[in-house]
Amino acid sequence: MKKNRKIRKINKNTKNNEIKNKTIINTKIKDKTTKNYKLIKKDEKGNFSIVISGILLVSFLILSMVVLNMAVNEMKNNNEAISSNQYGYIINDYRNNLNIIEREALEELSDNVINNKKGCEDAREELKKIIDKKLSEKNEEYYKNYNMVIDSHICGIENSSDPFYIKFKTYISSEKDDFSYENIEEDDVSVIGLKDPTPVVFCGRDSSFSHNETKVQYGYSLAKFLKNKGIENYSYYINATAPFIIKKCPYDPYKKHGEGYAMKDCRDNGYYHESADGACYLCRLEGKGGCGHYGFETFINPQKTNQTNLTSACGSDHVIFEDGTYPGVEVIYYTNEGFNEILFLDPHGHKVKYGMSGH
Repeated sequence: MKKNRKIRKINKNTKNNEIKNKTIINTKIKDKTTKNYKLIKKDEKGNFSIVISGILLVSFLILSMVVLNMAVNEMKNNNEAISSNQYGYIINDYRNNLNIIEREALEELSDNVINNKKGCEDAREELKKIIDKKLSEKNEEYYKNYNMVIDSHICGIENSSDPFYIKFKTYISSEKDDFSYENIEEDDVSVIGLKDPTPVVFCGRDSSFSHNETKVQYGYSLAKFLKNKGIENYSYYINATAPFIIKKCPYDPYKKHGEGYAMKDCRDNGYYHESADGACYLCRLEGKGGCGHYGFETFINPQKTNQTNLTSACGSDHVIFEDGTYPGVEVIYYTNEGFNEILFLDPHGHKVKYGMSGH
């Protein structure tokens, strides 16, 4: 009996040990599971951070590329704008030189005519040759200084609606890098301040003829010229004077010449006046006293006199030097110490035009 009880006791202990061992194993498993769960949660949190960091890094790189691209484009646009502005500046500078070149050509041709004492055959053609040569030299200068290829030439020379200006038309074509320009430029070039070749062409070969930079002294030359044309009282034009530089008369309308000392001031300054019958500047360069263009005229001043009621050729320059010379009557516009300063004007033409009918 005692033996059996012992056996049962042993069996009970064994059972307790098994339960204890099971508990220990379960606890270890639970601990390991918990630890693994914590590791898994920790790994998931690390992966999430890596993903976020990656997204931020990619976004930063993309933003940086966008900003850099914008900066490059802006710099490119700025460089193109600068290049465009520089190109435009050079072209405008070239265009501004056209008026200067054309004016120089007019002056050069005028000097040639005066020095030769002979009108040129074709003023427009002569001017074109002079200007095209100057343009060619200017084009070489711009290529040397700016590496810009320019092709240009005169394509038209016309009378302007204002006879004191000449219209020039110039073709321009230019290329530089990605920029180009092509146009026909029009310039109205003033002849004011240029020399009038007319007196020299008609009377300049006479030994008594002379001039300075502003005034012509005809001596006996004009009287001889009128005598050869069969004009009566040609001697009144001995020692006559006339302007040599073209200056536009400021008295407008022209009838104001009959007021006060306006005509005296006009003659002292040698002003020129618009005239439908007067020769234009281009025709003056060709040695013509009159032409079919709208031109201008000035007056030739006879010598001072103490005589009155005189008649001779009308003193407008286009009348004097045209084939159809017609007479004028004495008009006294100023008297000093018994001597009269006079003009010969036709009663129904120039006297009326210049308000001198009451003189």
